[in-house]
Amino acid sequence: MIKHFLHQAWTMMKQQKLFTGMYLIGTAVSIALAMTLFIIFYIKLGPVYPEYNRQRMLVIENTQECEKHEGGYSSTRGLGISGKFADLLKREGKSIDKVALLSSNQRNRNVETIDKSKKRVENIANVNAEYWQVFNYRFIDGLPFTKEQMNENVAVISTTLAQELFADTHVAGKSLNIDDTPYRIVGVVEAASGCTPITQGNIWIASVFYNENEFQGHYHAYITSDNIDKCMAEINDAFNRYTQTRPKNFTYTMEMEKYWQNALDCDTETTPFEAMGKYLYILLAFLFIPALNLSGMISSRMDSRLDEIGVRKAYGATNSEIITQVLWENLLLTIVGTVLGVVLSYIVIITGSSWITAFFDTRVNDLSPREINADMLLNPTVIVCIVALTLVLNIASALVPTLIALKKDIIQSLYHKR
Repeated sequence: MIKHFLHQAWTMMKQQKLFTGMYLIGTAVSIALAMTLFIIFYIKLGPVYPEYNRQRMLVIENTQECEKHEGGYSSTRGLGISGKFADLLKREGKSIDKVALLSSNQRNRNVETIDKSKKRVENIANVNAEYWQVFNYRFIDGLPFTKEQMNENVAVISTTLAQELFADTHVAGKSLNIDDTPYRIVGVVEAASGCTPITQGNIWIASVFYNENEFQGHYHAYITSDNIDKCMAEINDAFNRYTQTRPKNFTYTMEMEKYWQNALDCDTETTPFEAMGKYLYILLAFLFIPALNLSGMISSRMDSRLDEIGVRKAYGATNSEIITQVLWENLLLTIVGTVLGVVLSYIVIITGSSWITAFFDTRVNDLSPREINADMLLNPTVIVCIVALTLVLNIASALVPTLIALKKDIIQSLYHKR
């Protein structure tokens, strides 16, 4: 039966070329717009290389220390978190899995190889050993540095920099000078995209300074936990106990966010629906408006098929059988249009990645390459969304005009053209 429906749909597509072309264009454009929006937010929020732990991650990037004076507050210092305070949180947060520390001031430095070739390198960061357990980089050569190596001059570099400096990616064991200080390369990682600005970098040095004060420092903390809400409560408790021991003429604040709150740049009181609600309306517009236009086209075609519907009903066809036939016919058109739309969305995303992926990003402050990799495009979540969008568009555009046509009685349908 289904094979018969699809064969009939294919025949009608060849016979009604104008309708078929308009339908395919409308479907392809709506799917392309919706998929482009979805892929942008999947890149921002989904588990992509090397940030596979986003769904179980807390972020602490900002702290403030305000001194009280007569007439109000003054002497506000806004910084990151210190290495000492990060250790305190890990000791007292029983639900904490790992704490990655990443220097907030990633400076540009002079890098020199053994053969004296020099290069000014951007994005050189100080990190701790757990950084490599929170962020799952693919090591092309060597291994990440360990906790025992934190007092050594060791570093991990990206494949991009390895190619530029050594014309090779297998350079573990070689040395380079960073601002005249020698470092041994212990590992080479596959370069991360600028679409993941937290982890996009060139050199990661094994160095976390503990000569800061007990609270504020120059690090961003990325904390993983299997129970995010419980972990947040434990960290807040530890923070409140700490502030009670501090001088009373100071107030302290610490901004702790779930990863999605940090990525969407919203406050901690914002719910997921509030954060994504406005984008959901855009997605619905991308689907509803084309579906409305397609529905009008199908309604016109159904008027021309009233005699066919009348004959089928006269021979005993039920309304459900006719609806099933129309939906299957429409599904073939929708599938073809969806394939075209997905191809179009991938072309748009890949060719315009440098600006497309910066949409809805209020914190873009550099021109780092924003390459798109296979993890961001080819994954089960994207495939499921493609199928869901196809079914929604198919049902929304075909069901209503079919039901309207079926309300007409058999005699009216048979004499529709007379």
